[in-house]
Amino acid sequence: MGAPAIIDYYILFHNHTEGMALYQYLRAHGANARICPVPRTASDCCGMSLLVLAEDIAAVRRCAEESGISFLDIVGLPRDIDPRRDRYC
Repeated sequence: MGAPAIIDYYILFHNHTEGMALYQYLRAHGANARICPVPRTASDCCGMSLLVLAEDIAAVRRCAEESGISFLDIVGLPRDIDPRRDRYC
């Protein structure tokens, strides 16, 4: 058996404006998040998502509630990184 899959958590938004607003709010309040494209397996929403760790999900939900910034969903997906991506030789 192989190692367990690493799960990445993506916060999905109705639009880019809400995504950027929550990103800035999270950063101002010490929560970790990275801006990234939405994986097509997760949604075809606005195209922008925030990538967070499992341990930060509670803080993200709390910050969203405090700020009044809405999001569509938080989706967990197995990490799917192609180690040969961007190799041309």
